[in-house]
Amino acid sequence: MEENYILSVCGVQFAGEEPDKVELQTRASYTIKNGIKYISYKEYNDQNPEKPFRTTVKIDENNTVTVIKGGDIYHNLVLEKDRRHRCEYTTPFGTLLLGVSTECVNNCLDENGGTLEVAYSLDVDAELISKNQLSLKIEEAH
Repeated sequence: MEENYILSVCGVQFAGEEPDKVELQTRASYTIKNGIKYISYKEYNDQNPEKPFRTTVKIDENNTVTVIKGGDIYHNLVLEKDRRHRCEYTTPFGTLLLGVSTECVNNCLDENGGTLEVAYSLDVDAELISKNQLSLKIEEAH
C-alpha cells in the first residue's frame, strides 16, 4: 500500500473539566474503490514503539464512517449521523461494549483528498463517557 499522502489528524475528547487533544501528522494511503473512500496509516503505541499497527478510515457513499484500529487496542467504530451503534473496544485488559452516537459528519473528500469532520459521543450502558470531535485532512505529498 503506497503511502503517498500526508494525513493530519486532530482528535478532541471532552470527558471532564479539560478537553484532551491529540494531534498527529503522518504518511497515509488514500484510495477510492466503488465510491468508497479509504484512508489508511500506521500508528505507534508508546509502550511498544517498534510494533506499529494499522488504522483504516472507511467513508461510504452515505457518509457512514468506519474507523478500524488494529493492534493491542482494537476497535471498529461505526459513525453514522443521527444513529447509535454498539461497538466493541478491545484492550489487553478486556473488551468494552460502547454505544457510539454520531451528531455530525462533514465529508469534504474528493479524488484529490480534502477534509472529514465527525462529532460523536461514547457511552457505556447508556451513560455518557465522553463527547468527541475527529478532524482529518489528507493531501498529496509533494
